[in-house]
Amino acid sequence: MSSNKGRNLIIGTLLAAVAIMAVGYAALAQTLNINGTAAISSTWNVAITGISEGTPTGTATNKTPATFTGTSATFSTDLKSPGDKMIYTITVSNTGTLDAKLTALTVTPSTPATSGIYYKVTGVTVNTTTLAAGATNTVTVEVGWNSADTTMPETKTVPLTVNMTYTQA
Repeated sequence: MSSNKGRNLIIGTLLAAVAIMAVGYAALAQTLNINGTAAISSTWNVAITGISEGTPTGTATNKTPATFTGTSATFSTDLKSPGDKMIYTITVSNTGTLDAKLTALTVTPSTPATSGIYYKVTGVTVNTTTLAAGATNTVTVEVGWNSADTTMPETKTVPLTVNMTYTQA
């Protein structure tokens, strides 16, 4: 019997030790929680916000009033004599909260005309022109009839397309 008593005493002692350790662990354990949320409050808005009616040289005139929307500007010029030209100023604004950079500029027709109608786009340079949040920039478009022409050009209407791509700076 003494071996049973000894074994019972050992088992009882072990059970008591386990119970004390469980209570001790519970008394010393702490659960920590981390909670949070994330929200994007920035805004992206690079847009055309204005276009001038055009500054004429010679007898050039606006055929229709210049117009714009957030993503496009439109003008129509009547050139009457060699040397006539019209200069339009288009305002591009960054009303968002993120800085923007001009990463692509496509002008069609892409080569300047040596006779007839020509276009010249200035004021912006790819990978150089930036628009800080809240800033504006002007793009100048010059359309003209080459002053060296001495005969009527075969092509009397030449459309222009300028595509500008701004991305986050």
